[in-house]
Amino acid sequence: MRKVVIVLMAALFVCVGSVSEAAEVDHRSWTVVHVSYEVQEGDTLQSVAETYLQKNTYGKRDINEFREGIRELNDWLLTRDMQKGDVLRINYWEKVSK
Repeated sequence: MRKVVIVLMAALFVCVGSVSEAAEVDHRSWTVVHVSYEVQEGDTLQSVAETYLQKNTYGKRDINEFREGIRELNDWLLTRDMQKGDVLRINYWEKVSK
């Protein structure tokens, strides 16, 4: 039994190392885009998130996760709603062209 556990743990470490290596290579093909967006009349956090989520080319992302990411980048959104003239920081992933 002990040998089986040791073999399984060794296999797990090899697999994790391979996944990390593959993710690392893939990650180099992408860059984070940092944007400042001035809130316009009628904007909502949802509408801004939908607009910038379309620019995200890293892969399918959940709109709720993306919207909450904007909220976390702009911690003042935790205490009040956004208003016309506010500036939002927004990050999204974009494929690096070679």
